[in-house]
Amino acid sequence: MARDCQRRPKLWAFVTDLDPANVALSLDRSQSHPLGVAFTHMPLHRSLYATVLNHSQRWIRVDIRVSPGEEETLRGLEKVCAPVLQHLRLELSTATTIILDLFRDHPPRLTSLALVDIAIRSWNSPIFGSHLHSLHLERIHTSGPTREDLRSIMHTCPELAHLVLAQVVFSDGSGGLSPSGPRVRLPLLHTLLLRPTLSTDAMEIARMAETPCCKNYLVTGGLESPHPIVFSAIALRIQPLFEACIASGSSLQVHLIGSWIRIRCRDNQSSSTSFVLSLSMAGSEEKVFDWLNKILIPRPLLSPIPIDLHLNYIARWGPPPPSTGNLLRLSNVRSLTITDTHGCTGHLVEALSISTLSSEGCEGWMWPSLRKVNVNVFRRPPTVLLNMIKARTEAALLRGGTGTTDEIAMLEVLEVGADVFTSEEFEAVRGVLGDAAVMRPRNE
Repeated sequence: MARDCQRRPKLWAFVTDLDPANVALSLDRSQSHPLGVAFTHMPLHRSLYATVLNHSQRWIRVDIRVSPGEEETLRGLEKVCAPVLQHLRLELSTATTIILDLFRDHPPRLTSLALVDIAIRSWNSPIFGSHLHSLHLERIHTSGPTREDLRSIMHTCPELAHLVLAQVVFSDGSGGLSPSGPRVRLPLLHTLLLRPTLSTDAMEIARMAETPCCKNYLVTGGLESPHPIVFSAIALRIQPLFEACIASGSSLQVHLIGSWIRIRCRDNQSSSTSFVLSLSMAGSEEKVFDWLNKILIPRPLLSPIPIDLHLNYIARWGPPPPSTGNLLRLSNVRSLTITDTHGCTGHLVEALSISTLSSEGCEGWMWPSLRKVNVNVFRRPPTVLLNMIKARTEAALLRGGTGTTDEIAMLEVLEVGADVFTSEEFEAVRGVLGDAAVMRPRNE
């Protein structure tokens, strides 16, 4: 094998050996071919590291993640020359941020840069050049860029396609941008991921850039136990970005407290736009309903767009509101996937998928446009559901079953889990609905 590698030095292009002598031999045998270097979460062997530094002229990809107590070893990167380096990722496994003056005299033409717990001495560094396609800054709690530094970086890097700013504290404090400040056009940006700190408004970063091709926004919250007021503030900050995503056909994912809202646009078979919103979060049910009602009530921007809503779970801070209290008014929602229909009403909903149908959710069966229903678990006696189906079917037959807001549509599909009914109970349902009733096997 050694002879083969001597004849074909490209086989030595990526070094994985941890013995300094073997690494030095491998580097010699690989001649002048580009090198990929990776030190990932392991004790850093100083002699091995020094050997690799001596070959920085050949680096093309570097990924260094050092353990606590070894931060100062990264300062060797301040003086090296890496003219062909394209991809650089540096990460500390510590709770502090160090400041580096990377490639002080010979900045490479990076296409990808990721810094975790590492700040740059000057955020006007030449490493932020027009060739940069991906920028990832994370956990920079001190000596971070100012907002104008960030604007300058985006202006200098017009080919950015992927931008991540996660827990970056701006060194100019929590003050917002001037409303009249110029926006930076990033025509190639397709992914923008933001994780704000308590002192950072992520939405101002999103508004800083004009991103006509961005198809994926991700906003994450880093709070362990959010108060409803905090949730409400986050939701209001999301609102302008949500509307911008609708207008541009972008997707928006908003992660809050380990949960998430996912919003995306898609084209259906008729080539008209539909909008999909998936929500799963911890927070006050009242606040969630208030916010969703604001964005779901038809307005000039939203009314032409039917919405598919996936409401996976709402964790309540207190007791649920009374049935006459806050309702989720699904004014232009076409299909609904939900844990339970408690507190929801909608005239246009045609398809309803329910994980658990309890007594509070029974009113959903009288929604006038409902044609397709999927129920996994029903917590009431089956006779209740059967009586509801009978009442609905009779009402649909009496009113013509056209499915307008003044009438009740005939159920075309009722799909239930195998544990919802016994065989006898399901046959009673089929006696009303016929082939429209479907029972899924237990293994589905």
